[in-house]
Amino acid sequence: MGKITAYLFSRFRAWERSTQVAFILALILLLVSFGVFSTSSETLRQNALIGVVGLIFALQVIFMWGNRTMVTAFTQAQRRYLAGDFAGTRQILEQFHDTGKANMSSLTLLANTYRQLGDLEKSEEIVKKALALRPFDHFPLYSFGRTLLIRGLYTQAVEVIQQAIDADAPTIVYFDLGEALYRAGNMEAAAAALQRAQHEDQEPFRLLMTVYLLYRMQLGDAPPGQLVNAGIAYWAELASRFQNTPYGQTLADDVAYLQAYVEET
Repeated sequence: MGKITAYLFSRFRAWERSTQVAFILALILLLVSFGVFSTSSETLRQNALIGVVGLIFALQVIFMWGNRTMVTAFTQAQRRYLAGDFAGTRQILEQFHDTGKANMSSLTLLANTYRQLGDLEKSEEIVKKALALRPFDHFPLYSFGRTLLIRGLYTQAVEVIQQAIDADAPTIVYFDLGEALYRAGNMEAAAAALQRAQHEDQEPFRLLMTVYLLYRMQLGDAPPGQLVNAGIAYWAELASRFQNTPYGQTLADDVAYLQAYVEET
C-alpha cells in the first residue's frame, strides 16, 4: 500500500499546477459533501449524495487528465525503437532494468535494440535472460533466432526460429525461417517457408528479399526495379552494420547483385 501511495504521489507532483489545484479543491469539496451527507437531515443528505457522486466523477476525470502523458518505460522504449532511435531505446530500457523490474518483454526489446546497434554478444546475453523467464514465448525465441542468423549460425537459427513458429509466432516469421534455411543451404524447405510468407502486404524490404531468394532458386521472376528501389536500402544498411559477420558479407553480395541487376535493366 505504501508503494502505491508513494507512486501516486510522485505522479501527482508531475502534474501541471492548475491540475493539482483542481484535484485538491475537488477532494476538499468531496470531504465536505461526505460530511454533510453523514450528519444532515434526509433532504440535505440527498443533495449531498448527488454532490459526492459528481465530485468522485470529477476526481476521476482530473486524475486521467493529469496522467494523460504517463506511459510506461516499455511503451516509451517501443516508440523510440519504432522511430529508429535505438540509442534512446537502449537508454530507457537500461535505466528501467536498473530498477530491478525487468521482464521478458523489456529484456527482449533491449536484446533487439543491442542487435540493431550491432552488439550481437550483448543481444544474445540479454535475450537468454528473457528466455530464462519465458522459455516458450515466441517473442524472445524469434529475437534469439534473428541474432543467431546474423551471426551466421544458420542451422541454430533455423532451429530457434522454428521453435518461435511452434510457439505461435505470426506468419511473417516464416520469412526469417525461409531466409535462415536458404543461408543454411536447405533450398527445398527454404522455398516452402518463403512461399508461405510471401504476401503483397509484406513490408517492401521483406517482400524484396522474399522475391529475390525465390528468384535465385529459380522459383519466380526477378524482383522488379520498383521493388528493389523500395526495399534495398534496408538490406544495404544491414550488410554494412554487420560487415564483419558471415551473414553481413553474404548479404553484401546479394545487395551488389540486386544493384547490378537494376542498373542492367
